[in-house]
Amino acid sequence: MSKIDKLSISGVRSFSPIDRQTIQFHTPLTLIVGCNGSGKTTIIECLKYVTTGELPPNSKGGAFIHDPKLCGEREVLAQVKLKFIVPPETTYVVTRSLQLTMKKTTRSQKTLEGILLTNYAGEKSSTSSKVIDLDTAVPTALGVGSAILDAVIFCHQDESLWPMSEPSALKKRFDEIFEAMKYTKAIDNLKMLKKRQGEDLQKLKILEGQEKVNKDKADKCEKRAKALEAEIEGLRGNYDAAEKEKEVADENALEMHQQANSFLNIVNELNSSKRELGYLQQKLEETRSRMDEMDESDGWLEDTLAQYEDRVTRYGQELDENIKQYGQYQKELSGSRRDMDEKLAERGMRQSDKAKYERQLASRIEHIHQAAQLHSIRGFDGDLDDRKVQAFQERTQKLLADKKRELENLQTENAEELDNKRAIIADLESQKTRHSQNRVFARQEIGKIEKRTAALQKNLSSVEVDEGSKALLDSSFKDVEERLKQTTQDLQNSDFDTKLQREEGRLQQLEAENSRLGRELVESTRLLSDRAQLDVRKTELTEKKRKLDTLTSTWSEKMSNMVGSSWKPSTIDREFQNVLQSKNQAYEESARKRDDTVQQLKQIQFTLSSSQEKAKKRNEETERCKTAVLKALKTADPTCEKPPTVDKLPKEIKRLQEAILTLETDIALFEHMKGYYQGCQKVLDTHNRCRLCDRTFATANDKSRIIRKINEALQDTKREDMQADLAEFEELLKDLLAVRPQSESYARLVSEKEDSDREIRVGKEREESMVQRVEEMDEVVRGKLDEKQDFESMRKTVHAISQTYNEIEEAEAQVERIMSQQQSSSAVRSTQDIHELQDKCAEQMRAVKNDISKLSNDRQRMRDLLNSLELEQSRLSNRIKDAARQLEKKKGFQDQIQTQRDDVSKQKEAIQEADKELGLIEPEISKAKTIRDDTQQRGRVKEKKVAEERDGLAASVNELKLINSDIQDYLDRGGPSLLAATERAIQSLDNGIKRIEKDMNDLTARTNKIKEEIGNSEVRRKNIIDNLTYRKTLRDIEKFRRNIAELESRNANDDYERLDLEARNWESRSHKLNADIGLIKGTMTSKDEELRRLLLEWETDYENAAQQYRETHIKVETTKAAIEDLGKYGMALSNAIMRYHALKMEEVNRIAGELWQSTYQGTDIDTILIKSDSEVTTGRSSYNYRVCMVKQDTEMDMRGRCSAGQKVLASIIIRLALAESFGIGCGLIALDEPTTNLDRDNIRSLAESLHAIIQARKAQANFQLIVITHDEEFLRHMRCSDFCDSFYRVERNDKQNSTIDREDISKVV
Repeated sequence: MSKIDKLSISGVRSFSPIDRQTIQFHTPLTLIVGCNGSGKTTIIECLKYVTTGELPPNSKGGAFIHDPKLCGEREVLAQVKLKFIVPPETTYVVTRSLQLTMKKTTRSQKTLEGILLTNYAGEKSSTSSKVIDLDTAVPTALGVGSAILDAVIFCHQDESLWPMSEPSALKKRFDEIFEAMKYTKAIDNLKMLKKRQGEDLQKLKILEGQEKVNKDKADKCEKRAKALEAEIEGLRGNYDAAEKEKEVADENALEMHQQANSFLNIVNELNSSKRELGYLQQKLEETRSRMDEMDESDGWLEDTLAQYEDRVTRYGQELDENIKQYGQYQKELSGSRRDMDEKLAERGMRQSDKAKYERQLASRIEHIHQAAQLHSIRGFDGDLDDRKVQAFQERTQKLLADKKRELENLQTENAEELDNKRAIIADLESQKTRHSQNRVFARQEIGKIEKRTAALQKNLSSVEVDEGSKALLDSSFKDVEERLKQTTQDLQNSDFDTKLQREEGRLQQLEAENSRLGRELVESTRLLSDRAQLDVRKTELTEKKRKLDTLTSTWSEKMSNMVGSSWKPSTIDREFQNVLQSKNQAYEESARKRDDTVQQLKQIQFTLSSSQEKAKKRNEETERCKTAVLKALKTADPTCEKPPTVDKLPKEIKRLQEAILTLETDIALFEHMKGYYQGCQKVLDTHNRCRLCDRTFATANDKSRIIRKINEALQDTKREDMQADLAEFEELLKDLLAVRPQSESYARLVSEKEDSDREIRVGKEREESMVQRVEEMDEVVRGKLDEKQDFESMRKTVHAISQTYNEIEEAEAQVERIMSQQQSSSAVRSTQDIHELQDKCAEQMRAVKNDISKLSNDRQRMRDLLNSLELEQSRLSNRIKDAARQLEKKKGFQDQIQTQRDDVSKQKEAIQEADKELGLIEPEISKAKTIRDDTQQRGRVKEKKVAEERDGLAASVNELKLINSDIQDYLDRGGPSLLAATERAIQSLDNGIKRIEKDMNDLTARTNKIKEEIGNSEVRRKNIIDNLTYRKTLRDIEKFRRNIAELESRNANDDYERLDLEARNWESRSHKLNADIGLIKGTMTSKDEELRRLLLEWETDYENAAQQYRETHIKVETTKAAIEDLGKYGMALSNAIMRYHALKMEEVNRIAGELWQSTYQGTDIDTILIKSDSEVTTGRSSYNYRVCMVKQDTEMDMRGRCSAGQKVLASIIIRLALAESFGIGCGLIALDEPTTNLDRDNIRSLAESLHAIIQARKAQANFQLIVITHDEEFLRHMRCSDFCDSFYRVERNDKQNSTIDREDISKVV
């Protein structure tokens, strides 16, 4: 049950930031009175701002704060304080502050920290807006929603007709009042929660199904494990029985083997001796076949064998040294190959850097192409060398510096020009302000004079005596004297009835005249709106003519330069369009020619690029062919010291073909040579002589040489070596033949290079000449474009001149129409003349009525009070004296009024003079502002254009610098030299490896030769050893023959075979049992493994499956119940909201209907009501609202069907009804100018209704009605003195700042 107590305003709109104004609000009524523009509505705006934080409509940019220009400050602080009370013991003071700062060309508004002071039972606390949200805290403390404060309690005058707004806006307002969004969000949250629970239920059902599957699997797993345990126990019994049978079979087989082994030793010894005899016989034959039988004794052979040992030892030592040297070569080769791998890796890294370097070069060229195209820099479209790249860098740097200087100069020139224009405007504005202040002061003085004149007129009206009344009193006095002398005679001769009839006829004539004047006043009032409209149209016409004069004087020179000096406002639009079209055509023609030239340039560049690309590909193909040929030549002849050349290829092919032919001949004759050498060996073995020369060999040494030669000739490895050499030569020849087309291509490409270079040189010369031509045409196009843009910049000005001229013609036509209508009407006097005639007629009527009354009284007095004539004479004498005094007082009032009227005339002359001066200054200011705005706009366009060009150049320069930095970094690191050094190191290592491999091959050849010598020595040594072995073998054979004869005589083989057969039977039985045991054991093992796996699976996955299934099932059931409960709760909440909405709408319509029927005085509308139509969208209910009027039980929409006064009255009544229904916690409502557009009857009726409302609710402790109006008659109809003793008057002081003064209620009631 809150109520507001005091409001303090400082620095808001017309309220001074220095003098704080305070107003205290009373219960049940607070009146605020003031003329238009005094600042009354600002009080409502401050109340709304301090409670809700919402600024008034159209107050952006600091319009809500006192203008700093009016107080001569750069910064103004505005503050609004509100004190309100919440029973029983809580007092709040909320403070909101704003700051407005004037900058050079803009204003900056800033919201400062707000404070909420709380005093609860003497305990004070302060809270900052940084801690709490004042927009929420203050309405909460007041006990009413922000929407009610905004749209009902503190509704702004500009928005007071919101109940008549369009349906969407009306729906938004009522939704905010009913706080529909909050309840809608609650229902949505319930639905979202239900949806989430439904999603959880689906997941839980899936989980329940999975858990049920796991539970079933667990049951199956348990059953299977028990079955496996039983099967394993059965297999274990079978395993034990088979083990016992196997042990018996093994024992029997062992016993049979032991008995057979006793005979087997004899058999084995016999067999062994036979085998040994056969071996010795075979050995004897082999030894005899490979040896030369010698006749010397065993002693001589042994001595000769001893002499060969020393020679073999010497060969062995030399062989060891060669092997050691070979190991050193291998180490050197491994180290060289390791170094080679490192250098190869290094070469890969260097090649990667080179590839990156080449990519950067390509990126630089692409960037230069793009930048050249973007910034219209010609001559850099094709391939670019370092000279062109450097030239492009220098050119872009120069262009960037030029653009920077151009922008700086342009900014300086624009700033200086704008400063000059602003100084001119400031001077004109100061003159305008001075004249405006003079005009305002004059108007204020006129207002004061009018107030004084009204007071004097009121005092004059209070004087009821005039000269006629005094004359009547004099005549009455004389009559009384005469009647006193001759009472009886005068009574008989006075003829009072005739006089009374005459006076009554005169009174009827005066009343008829007064009625006629009233009708004439009504007609004059009707025509007054036409006169006001005529004045408005004339004022608009003057303003438009002044605007047209300003535009023509401002742009006359420029327009003459553009379209000719004979232009007129009536035809300027058509002439301008014609000239602009010609400029567009000129620009398009120059652009078309430029584009054609550019296309020719692109064609030349394309041809040049194609030639360069072909040349590049030709060079690459030449290098590729050369590399392939040289690589094949190096492979074919790796031992060549001089680097090969491409023209060597035919000679190398011929050499390989000859070598292949020779090898093929040798291989073809190899079989014939082999047959010949086989015949030589046969002759040598048989006859110990040479087949070719028929010479016998006397010594073993000569024979060994021929044997070695024959063996070498008969070896199959020689043929294989020749085939390997043939295959190698054929492979090399194949490689050389494969690169022969590359060799031919290389020769052809070299011959074509000269023509290609000449074509590229001619293309570059054509490109340079064409680039120069395109640049010249670019300048022409830019000039045409600038001319076209200059014309287009004047499009708005030309349109404004043409439109203003058309508006002037329309305004002149309207003025002529209104004037003709007034001239066609009959001559009607002004309302002031009619009021003067009415006042004169009323004064005469009062005189006549006084005469009639006097005559009646005289007649009655003469009839009834004849004895009191002397007393009447005395009384008339006093009245005459009093009338004389009243007439003197009236004359003084009339003189004062005339003096005030003379002062008003002087002030009006001063206003006319100020208006005249302002009329002269306004075009100058408009012209200066137009020139300033045009200058500023053109300057900004030029600055923006130059700045964009500068930024684009800067970006291109920076990006090119980054690319050049990477390229230079590669060169500074010595990338090419490092790569070349790495290549040289690799070549050196490759040569070293080849040298080591050659040394190793030579060493291998020497080692093989030593081995061959050792092998030959070994042949002679072996021959001696074979002779000694042969003789020993003959002796051993004789010994074994005697032993075999002795063993055969024992006959042990039959016994052994019988016992061995029995042993094998028992072993077969044992093997079968062992297989059965293995099968059983394998089955047991697999079942054990299966059982272990089942147990592990049970422990891992299924041990808690039943419990988990039970828990999941419980969750599913509880979630289903929760979803049902949420659905019921959401439905209950929705029904409750709909019921609450229906009750509130019923209450609001009831109150609005009662207020309408008691207030509206017309007969066309019985009552009004708010219709709320429910609709269901996206599963929830919403309402559409409309205000309806009812006539004879028929409902119609008020919007679009009612008058302005009906709209105002309906809006006020709806706000009163909403305040009474929704504002129980804060019984406050403010009405700002409630009589707008209402006629006298409805104003009186509204006042009486408000009086009744206050009378009914004044018992409510927190009921507060704030009425803001300029209509004092409305206040008299409200009988405000019944509820308050004072009111607040808002007016402007001599500094034009609003002030709030408290005055007695008797001044307006």
